Amino acid sequence: MKRIINNVPLNDHITPRYVNLGLTKLPDIVKLCTCQLLYGHLIDEKPSNYTISPVSEQHNYVTRSASLQHLNPGFSRINIRKFCPTVIGCCYWNDLPFSIRNLATRKRFKKALFQYYFAQY
Repeated sequence: MKRIINNVPLNDHITPRYVNLGLTKLPDIVKLCTCQLLYGHLIDEKPSNYTISPVSEQHNYVTRSASLQHLNPGFSRINIRKFCPTVIGCCYWNDLPFSIRNLATRKRFKKALFQYYFAQY
């Protein structure tokens, strides 16, 4: 659809067109929404049915993941569990820079998250 609107030939990349229009791609939109869901659970501490725990609660000793405040995605044997928002969301959350994860307000978090994913193009 974007190719038709922007008159882009089939052999050209569409990513520069997304950047010119200020749009994000679908996988990044999924990451944005999933990270915002986790932010609401972790930072705002809203009650929910999610079982998300930090790596530091898994061991009695200090590990690199615990010092980086990573989340434990848990074990998933089948693909349907691997793509569950709580499992894949922990992976997305662990990939974020520490400065974005610790922002105080939801509005600043959302803006910084959008800029982070948009800068990767």
